[in-house]
Amino acid sequence: MPNKRITVRGEDVPFFVDKLIKKGIECVGVTGEDLLMEYKMRNPINNLATLDKISWNGSDALFKKPTLCLLGPKGERRSMLDNFSIISINKKYKSIAENYLGKLAQKGAKFEKIFLSGATEEAARLGLADFVIDIVYSGFSASEAGLRVYDRIFGSDVVLIGARNRGDYDE
Repeated sequence: MPNKRITVRGEDVPFFVDKLIKKGIECVGVTGEDLLMEYKMRNPINNLATLDKISWNGSDALFKKPTLCLLGPKGERRSMLDNFSIISINKKYKSIAENYLGKLAQKGAKFEKIFLSGATEEAARLGLADFVIDIVYSGFSASEAGLRVYDRIFGSDVVLIGARNRGDYDE
C-alpha cells in the first residue's frame, strides 16, 4: 500500500493506524487528541505515539478548541454530590468519562450512566438525564438544550499519530 490514503472517521483513525502498524505497514494518521486518548485507554497495549501536536485555536470555539465537558442545567447550579443523578454520556468518550466520574464517585457522587451515540443534550432537554458529558465546540447546542458547562474534562488538539519508534512525542 505505498502512498495510499484512506479516509475514516476520526474516532477510527487510532484503530486503523495501530492495526496497520501491527501488520508491519508504515502509516500515520490525523485525529483528535481526545479520540487518541480514548483509544489508548480502551487499548492500553498499542503501538501508537503522538508524532506531532497541532494546537487548535478556533476563534469560534468556546474554549479555543473542542473540549469534553460536564454540562448541567443553565439556570441553576446542581452538584452531583448532592443527589442521585442520571448522566447522558457520548459513548465515543466512555473511558475518559468513566475516569472522570470515578473521581467524583470517590467524593460521594452517586449516578446512573446512560451511553448514547449522539443526542446526549437532547436526553437532558427531555428530562431523561440531569447532566451530560460530551464534546463542546461553540456551546450553541448545549445552550439550545438549556445546558451550560459545569466542568471542563479534556481539551483536544489535533495530533499526527504513528508507530512508537518513529520519534515519540508523548511517551
